[in-house]
Formats: sequence, C-alpha cells, structure tokens
Amino acid sequence: MHLHGLPLFLLLAVAIPLAASALTLIGARLTHPRPLGPFAPAYALPPPEGSALAAAFAPGLAANPGRDAVHLLMDPFDALAARLELIAAATSSIDLQYYIWQDDTAGALMLEALRAAAARGVRLRLLIDDNGTWGMDERLAALDTLPGVAVRLFNPFPIRRARTLAWLADFHRLNRRMHNKAMVVDGAVTVLGGRNIGDDYFNRFAPGGLYMDLDIAAAGPLVPAVATQFDRYWNAPLSVPVSALIAAPPPERIAVLEAADRARLTQPEARAYAEALAEAQQGGLVLAPDTPLTYADAKLVYDPPEKIVGLIESHRMLWRRLIRALGHPGSDLVLISPYLVPTRAGVKALTRFARAGVRVRILTNSFAATDVPLVHSGYAHRRVPLLKRGVELWEFAPDGESRHPPRDFLSHRLRGVAPFSRNKLHAKVFVVDRRRVFIGSFNFDPRSMRLNTELGVVIEAPLIAERITDSFDSFVPERAWRVELAQAGKLIWTRPDEPPHAEEPGTTFGSRLILAVAQRLPIEWML
Repeated sequence: MHLHGLPLFLLLAVAIPLAASALTLIGARLTHPRPLGPFAPAYALPPPEGSALAAAFAPGLAANPGRDAVHLLMDPFDALAARLELIAAATSSIDLQYYIWQDDTAGALMLEALRAAAARGVRLRLLIDDNGTWGMDERLAALDTLPGVAVRLFNPFPIRRARTLAWLADFHRLNRRMHNKAMVVDGAVTVLGGRNIGDDYFNRFAPGGLYMDLDIAAAGPLVPAVATQFDRYWNAPLSVPVSALIAAPPPERIAVLEAADRARLTQPEARAYAEALAEAQQGGLVLAPDTPLTYADAKLVYDPPEKIVGLIESHRMLWRRLIRALGHPGSDLVLISPYLVPTRAGVKALTRFARAGVRVRILTNSFAATDVPLVHSGYAHRRVPLLKRGVELWEFAPDGESRHPPRDFLSHRLRGVAPFSRNKLHAKVFVVDRRRVFIGSFNFDPRSMRLNTELGVVIEAPLIAERITDSFDSFVPERAWRVELAQAGKLIWTRPDEPPHAEEPGTTFGSRLILAVAQRLPIEWML
C-alpha cells in the first residue's frame, strides 16, 4: 500500500509534531537531570537542656505516663499563631515539612519568624515538596544561605521555569508527591494535620477563599516519632538541597527580597493581622498554662518516602496501617475527606459497614465548593450505590460560613477571616465509634492511597471523638447539602431554608456533561 496525496499529508501533519514533541521531552530530560547526590545526612536534635518547651508540658506528661498531650488547632487564626509562637520559643532546632509554601502574607510571616530564629542560632531544616514552591525559588535559595539553615526540595523539578515540560518529560516520578505536613520544635513539640503554609489555610487574604481544616499540637512520645519520620524524608535520595537546583542570590538581591517581605507585611490589613497574631502569641496558644490539653495514646502513621518511586508493598502504605490503627467500626463512622474518590472497593467496604448496622456519615466538598472539579467526577457516580445501602452523604457548601458563623466542630471563631464569600473543606478526619480519631493529610482517594506520601495521627481519645461526632449533627446540616435519593433513583440536594435541588448545586449543563465524560475516562487511579 502506498500513501500519497492527502493521506500522506495528514500522516506527516500528525507524525512530525509528535516526533518533535518526543525529541523535545527526551532532550529536556537529558539536559536537565535531577541532582543525584549523595547529600550530607542530618538528624533531629534532642530537646536541649532546660528546654522551656519541654518544661511547659512536663508536669502533665509526668502525670500521664506514656501518653501524649494533644491540643486541637481548629481555628485558622490560632493555627498560624501557634506555629509562630513555637518558632519564637525555639532555642535549639526547628524541622518543617510541607506540601505547599505560598508566596503570600502567611508565607512571609513564617519566613520572617524563621529568619529571626536562625539569627538566634536555632538550627533550621525546611523540606518542601517541589510541586508546592511555585514562585518561591529565590526566597528559598536566600533562606538557605543563612547560617544554620538548610532547605531541601522533595522530588524536585530539574527544569525550574518550564515545569510543565519537566512534568511531561518525567511524568511517572513527578506525578507522585510528598503530601505530608508537620513541624517539630526543639524536639519537644510537634504540629501536624492538614494545613499547608499560605493564606488559603489561615486568613481571608486568598482570593479563592479559606480552606476549612484541622491540625493538632502535641508533646510526648509522638514527637520523636514525627522527628524520625522527618529524618527519613530529609535523608531520602529524592530530597535535594535547594543549592543543587537554584543558584544562591547575591547579597544585594537577598536584601531586596527580605525588604519586599517586610513591605508586604506593612500593608494595612497585613499589619493588623500580624499585630493580632503577635498579641495572641503573648497570651499563649499552645504554651499557656490554661491551654486545654487531652492526654491520650497517639500513634503516628505515615508512608515511607520510597513510595514515591513505587518501591514498597501495599502493607507498608499508610492506608493499610490506618485501617489497623482505627479498627473496624462497630456502631459509628464519621468520614471527612475534601477529595473523595471511594472507588468500587471503597463503596463495597463502606456499604458493608452500613449493612452491619454502623451509622456511616460522609462529609466532602460539593461541586460548588471544590477546587479540583475533576476529582469530583471520581465521586459523583458513586453516590447512588452508597445511598442505596444506607450511607449518609453531605456536601460542603461554599457559602456555609458566611451564612452561618461557626460555633464549633472544625472552627469556632475564624477570627480575622470573615466576611468571605467562598470556602472549601480541607480537613481529613475519620472518627470510629466515638473513641478513635484520625487527623492528617490523607484523603479518601486513590492518589493518597497509591501515589502520594501521607502522614497523620490516630488518637485514642473519646473526648475528642465524641466532640466531633456530636458536632456533626449541629454543624454540618446548616453548612452542607444533604444528598438523598428521591423517586426513580434520582438525587436530590436539601438544606435548611432552601428549596430542594433536583440538579447538583453549582453545576451547569456544560459542567454536568464534562463530569459525565470524565467518569468514563480511565483516570480514577490518579484522582
């Protein structure tokens, strides 16, 4: 068979761009290899002699041997103030591990606090997943030049400016990310949970609205476990010093960057916010004698860093350990996951609990609230089988907090963040039988299960578990649509003071069509 004329032209029109693209990707990977090291190892420091942080928790821990002192950081304002309070109190070491660090007001406040700590002689190690460092290259490289400071990027993009090109050139590796969020201060206190560092998580300055989230601060046996986890990631081959990827800015450029951060914080709203944070720190968010603490057994669960390159068996993954730590529910299961892709296996497991008499309640983002609509396609077509078998579904509304100021549950004051017109669920919380609670970074989706690394803590604390479970009924109905089955198996969305919705709130004909198409694509494994 011979090709000529129009068929040959069409073949060449397709083949030439494909060949050029392939050569471009191969060239990008060859000309921008990932630095391979070896890089100097470093390890967590023990609490210093006479540590004020350790002393703050010592009496309570002595009275509750073997247990951890746990404080819930529900309010976004408090969550940032607590981090700044601990950094300001550090005398020996600070280790920080985050998925995202944004170039905004909250990010600048944290950087200023870290620079001040370094000036006091505190050793700093900052590890950030490189997918979450957009626009931060110069600032991170500048921070790395300070004495006693080391910055590493996890699973980095060797091509700094054209990251999409790097992604395409090495998709298998770069599609997997370190989603962990934790910090350890002076080897005595840890903060971990669902929040990254940025205005999206702490205040009203982000244009997209606020993520509703949850962290804990803790002291006790949990802290060395988090420190060991941090060391495993810090010394992993995929943790690359920022200096191996980005040239250090000259001193005059560093001065300009630091001046720009200070100028940002002198803007009227930012200055008022910073002053309120400083006032809160003086009163004490974590270290005050009257800080409410729950003493409980806490177990850290996390994925090993080798998961990024696919070198671990499933029994070593967090989701397997999480199942073992939480145990099978006997009466009640509350599952809060902003990105919910239950898959066929997840539907089977959840409905099996419901058929056994367990009350199963799920809160996730509505289409109107989610910031990742494609992920919603992995959930939407699973609603009917879940509902048919007795699972209760609730979808968080983007105007929930502006209509109903929060009283409890995931936030109780939201100081400094109202009014705002849009907010999104971001907390990852599972509660089993009013006794055991998981708080961390793990979403109920294939990406958290199989691709990204995750971290969290399972707390055996009936007081905390009952508070969350009881608050579900009072908090959620006003701030979320309940999804139910109507006649003929159709879905209906209901909420107090609103007429029922026969169409999914926030969708249009076009978006519903796109969701229907996406549900049929073979992409569930990466959602």
